[in-house]
This record gives sequence, C-alpha cells and structure tokens, in this order.
Amino acid sequence: MAHTSSDNKTHVLHFTYDDEDSCALTVLVNDVRFHVMVDVKDLQKSREKPLYYEYLDKLYTLRDAERREQEEFEKQQIAGKDDNRKRHGSNDKDSAVDMAADEDSDEDQDSGSAGVELRNWILSAFADVTAECAPPDREPFDSTLFEWYHGPTYFYSLQIKSGQLEPELLETTSELNERIAKLVPQMKMPKYIQDIDVPWIHADDLTVQSEVSLPEPAHPGQVIDKDGNEYFFKPVVPDQPGPVKREITILRKLSKLDIDIKVPTLLGFVSFENSNTEAMGYLLTPIASPKPLTKMLRASVSREKRAEWASKSEKYVNALHEHDIIWGDAKADNFIVDEHDELWIIDFGGSYTEGWVDPELSETVEGDNMGLGKVVSALEDPVKNTFDPAIIETASSLFVTEKVEDEGGKRKRYAAEEDEDEDVEHESEISKRRKEGDRKTERCHG
Repeated sequence: MAHTSSDNKTHVLHFTYDDEDSCALTVLVNDVRFHVMVDVKDLQKSREKPLYYEYLDKLYTLRDAERREQEEFEKQQIAGKDDNRKRHGSNDKDSAVDMAADEDSDEDQDSGSAGVELRNWILSAFADVTAECAPPDREPFDSTLFEWYHGPTYFYSLQIKSGQLEPELLETTSELNERIAKLVPQMKMPKYIQDIDVPWIHADDLTVQSEVSLPEPAHPGQVIDKDGNEYFFKPVVPDQPGPVKREITILRKLSKLDIDIKVPTLLGFVSFENSNTEAMGYLLTPIASPKPLTKMLRASVSREKRAEWASKSEKYVNALHEHDIIWGDAKADNFIVDEHDELWIIDFGGSYTEGWVDPELSETVEGDNMGLGKVVSALEDPVKNTFDPAIIETASSLFVTEKVEDEGGKRKRYAAEEDEDEDVEHESEISKRRKEGDRKTERCHG
C-alpha cells in the first residue's frame, strides 16, 4: 500500500520531454534528489495498456497546450509586431492572479496545469520510495550552496507491473551524473560585469537557509556566508544571458542614483567552481519576511494598506521612467511586501508576462504602464479586478493545493506548494539539507 504524506516538500528542478514521447523529471523531495526517466517504449510493451494510454493522454494534453500558447503568442506578435524590438519571449503564468482570463479558457487546459498533472502522475508512483528514502521527518543538517547543487541523486525508470506504475532503481552511471551536472547554473560574465566592485564568493562558503520553489526550477533562496552576512541568491539562466545582464546592469545603475524606492542591491557573485569569470548566480539584499504583492490582492487586506501600495507602485515605476529605466515584466508578483508592510520592486530581467503586458509592448514605457495599471486596479478592488484560475487537484500528496476564502465568502483557489508565509518570489519555509550519514535502505542506495 502506498504511503502518502502532506508534509512532503517537493521542488521541481527540471522537466523535459522529447519527440518520441519519452520524458524525464528531476525533483527534490525533502532535500533528496530523484531523477525519473519515463521511456514510452517501456510503458508500451506492458500488457497493462490503460496506464500507457493515460500517460500519452497527459503528455499530449501538455504538448497541445504548449502548441496553442505558442500559436497565440505568434498571432499577438504579428498583430502588433515591432521587428526592431528584441523580445525574450517569456510566457510565465502568475501564481495566483490571472488578469486576462478568457471566458472560454476552461475549454482547453493551459500548459502550466497540464504539466503539473503529468508530473504528479509520475510522482504518484514514488510515495513508498520517498517515505523510505526521503521521509519528511529526517534530521536536517546545514548544506552549502555547492552541496545543494551537487548532492547525490537517485535515478529511476518508470515501469508498469501488475497493473500499477512501479519505480525501478537504476545503477548510477557517468552519463546519468552528467545529466544532473548540466542543471548546475553557470554563465561567463562579460568584462564590464566582472569589473563591478563586489566580491565573488565560492559556493562552498555559503550555507543555504531556504529555497525558492516558484517559479520553477526550484533553487536556493536565502544564504549566509561565514561571517553571518545574509543574501538572497538568484541563479543565472544560461540559455537566457540577456535578461541576466540586463538586470545586473540596471541594479548597478540604481545603486548609483538617488531614488527614493526600495529595490534590492547587488552585493556579490557566486563563483562557479573557483572561477572569477563564470558565475552560478548573484547575491542580492534579502527582504525580511517577504510576500509577493499577488498574495496581498485580497479584500481582507485593509483598504488603507492597499491604497498605500498602489500609490508607491506608481511612484516607483514613474521614478524608473524619469531615469530612462524600463522595468519590464510589470506585474504584481514583481512587487514584494516585507515584514513592515513596505513595498519593494524587483526583477529587472525584462520580457513580459501574459495577462499583464501585451507582447508587442514588452520592455516599453507603455508596457510598464499597462502592467502597473492592472496592479493598481487590483489593489483598489481585488474582488472585481482579479481572477484566480482553476487549479487541477493533484494526483499525489507530493504537491499540495490550498483554498482561501475572501471576506464575502467567495471561493478562490491558489496553487501553493508552501503556506501563506512563503518567502520572496514564493520562497519556501526554511528547508535544510539532511545528514549525509543517515541510514538508507538498500532500495535507496542501489
């Protein structure tokens, strides 16, 4: 009988599928890393066809959703395209608020929820494995940033046996280890960024205090150095160097300007191995007990507070524009409220988010003002001017959804792997690495 527990903390590190309908999922469950490969041929050869067809149905639903969204994106580009404007093409979904919900959107599942369904279907087979190898009550121990990315991984394939999905432990090979090594963020920084007068700190000299689970992939969040200094770690995105360089450049410019806005300061870089040219990420000012403004778009939050945040959000964006800085990706999730209810503005990587800014207005003053206007409207009347997309119930207890009621009793649904007090950019509760000396069963060791 499968063991399940709502206490499991599962973070998606990577997910991919190929043209032959096979896929691979890497997750961190209670700080233990699992890499699961689903070979469609293994499922097909089983006599238990219902599970094989169930897998294909979920995969094709995801594939079709991504195709529709790409076609819609291309249509929007054609409708208002500007060939001279470089776009990064982000299609990020907000965690709790969709400002542009289509009346017919329920007819077709979006890629976000379709992906969650498929991943949960895969993970539903691992309840016994995680209970044995990664129980939520294991004794924690401190992990360095290096150890977080280079910890041991258990590799599995997914089979069908006796009418059920069955994980099969695989022998660890150099080829499999190379898959995990490719997930470690690294990016060579240009000379003008290398010359910025901030320290480069080795990943082994930073201890992980908490993790960020959304947006995916999960990564360490708050870290602390050997002198007790705290930072927020933001990993580089190797296949999107433009946004990384854009944000670093804007943060440096803001640090030199006398602008009355709350914005994180660039405090350092995390070295990849011992390099002072290749970085795993950069270190920013930590925000105390932060919450995305999206979480505060509720009638239960006082009108006075919401009015103050609306006023400050307008002030912040206008101040950026006065200094010829385009925020980019204007949305409520990129405003953060700290423990003193102060508003911060974050994320200067550019691009846009569907529902907040039209694609053709990406990285323009007009785009910033469009997203800002929706933020202000949602703060003025969060019941009328926000929409919470339906969340598909999870297939296993490895992922959790929660429901929240507003003052009028109207049900609103929020996707959440953490509780209401999750940290900056959906940072999870403090989650520390587990003791290396823990006894594991033969099933865990292989």
